[in-house]
Amino acid sequence: LDCARYQVVVRSEIVIQTGRQRIREQTGREGVMILRAVAADSLVRLEGWFDSLALWREGSGERLTPDTDGLIGGRYRGTLTATGEYSATDVPFIPDEIAEIADLSRALGDLLPRLPPISLRLGGSWRDDLGTVISRTTDGAIGGRRVERYRLVRRSERTESRLLPDSSEVSANRTERETGVFSWSSELGIIRWERDLSDLVTVPAGGLVKQPFKTGIEQIIKRTPAPVVP
Repeated sequence: LDCARYQVVVRSEIVIQTGRQRIREQTGREGVMILRAVAADSLVRLEGWFDSLALWREGSGERLTPDTDGLIGGRYRGTLTATGEYSATDVPFIPDEIAEIADLSRALGDLLPRLPPISLRLGGSWRDDLGTVISRTTDGAIGGRRVERYRLVRRSERTESRLLPDSSEVSANRTERETGVFSWSSELGIIRWERDLSDLVTVPAGGLVKQPFKTGIEQIIKRTPAPVVP
């Protein structure tokens, strides 16, 4: 991971529905993140920052493209386990105009996939107690290099608290689904990761909520090695 450069491309569709009213928006993000890694006992101390970043949001006839200079170079820091579990220790300041377009507080943790704790043969799979399943599929090749390919599937449902615009708190049901395929090289580690994410939040009618509403987000995320620019 040390000195690795990843190109990240994200496309999202956001749908907010209240009764018969539906609002649809699209957002996009493209950038290059650079990593620095140092071994620390059984962990890896990881540092990352955006070398380039472009954001946009489009909806209701309006297109927003905030200036990202305030985030470029800001350091994300944390620790990484051998199975890809990331714990953040430091997050850079994210300007409000960027936060309105995308939540980038977890940009480094979201960069790398969860890995199975055991070696998997072709057709083998592993699952945890939280609904994540990782299966090894047919090997492939990228740039003439043989790579192992894995499919990750995750689903979770939970009840959580949500704040309304007037700061009142209500209960909401959240359903998250994820499918993705990542390519792994024993020499280079993660080479490519493509994900499809679905996040649906439903707030039922009751109490302060006179009319039920729901928010859905569909995302397609691709991460590949970025070309090295002299």
